[in-house]
Amino acid sequence: MKESITSEIDELKKELEEYLQIRVDLVKLHIAGELSRFFSSFMTKTVLLYLFFFVFMFFSLAAALLLGTWLDSYALGFAIMGGVFLLAALIFWLLRKQLIERHVVHRFIELMFPKFEDDDSKY
Repeated sequence: MKESITSEIDELKKELEEYLQIRVDLVKLHIAGELSRFFSSFMTKTVLLYLFFFVFMFFSLAAALLLGTWLDSYALGFAIMGGVFLLAALIFWLLRKQLIERHVVHRFIELMFPKFEDDDSKY
């Protein structure tokens, strides 16, 4: 009788250890999947950002040259474009919380607490 209880406890302990190891492996796989999605998305967005930066830069130079031609002063054309960028930077600085911070916080919450198929609630 005592051996039967001991063997049952040993078997239960073994099954519990296997279950915990499977859960740990599942969490590791979930984290690896989420991190790989995050970094691939980050790299894609970084490359696109660089490409758009160069496109934007060349269009800005073209606009400055065009303004300079119209105004017969390239310096004035570049100064006007600089002022436009300064104004855009000021507006961006004033609206940074609404434009960036909320979205970044929301993305991190989605990354850390993914919505499962059977979960109908919203954060």
